[in-house]
Amino acid sequence: MALEVYLVRHGKTVFNTTGRLQGWSDSPLTPEGRRVAERLGRGLVERGIRFDAAFSSTAPRAFETARIILEHSRQNELALTQLPDLREYCFGGFEGELNSRLHQIITASLGLPDTDAWLQAYRQADHHLLAETVSALDELQLAETENQFVGRLQNGMAEVAARSRQAGRVLVVSHGMAITALLKSIDFQAMEYRSLENASVSRLIHDQGGWRIEGIGDTSLLAAE
Repeated sequence: MALEVYLVRHGKTVFNTTGRLQGWSDSPLTPEGRRVAERLGRGLVERGIRFDAAFSSTAPRAFETARIILEHSRQNELALTQLPDLREYCFGGFEGELNSRLHQIITASLGLPDTDAWLQAYRQADHHLLAETVSALDELQLAETENQFVGRLQNGMAEVAARSRQAGRVLVVSHGMAITALLKSIDFQAMEYRSLENASVSRLIHDQGGWRIEGIGDTSLLAAE
């Protein structure tokens, strides 16, 4: 039986709002972040979509988003399993830094004219240029390489599949960079390197042929305000 995964980015957080990196660190959902998770839950009810299992990363922002979605989709009874391999990219010594400051540091290190040139290079690169550059620049040597990052995400999704053998449709709540990295590991041409919107849904199918993408960054499931 094929497994259908609704892969959701967590709701907006304080660090999203203030423009700070939060990888393995965390910040709470904002009121807006909670509302958009509630809207997704209500939108699922409107379309009669129910889950057979639910997973999130171990980050509180992802776990809370998943709990809100389940509550407002009237599936409070469903157990929610937390998997550490579904966490966001680890920025190491850059955790909590301003996004803009990191982009400036990377731009200078690569000898590019400005941050726009860096972002263009990153989004259209043939590999995860951000992960590889941050890993090389991190003086603490804690930031993940591309192989470490993508490899553990693939392990996380393999665990989702293994734990869901009898399940037809599952919810997975993860993170912006993580979801993009996963999608590109399945189909590199699927999208640029950029984060999808908070509470957007990307649909994956897993069967004997492996993973395939059915939809990316869908916000049409959100109920009206």
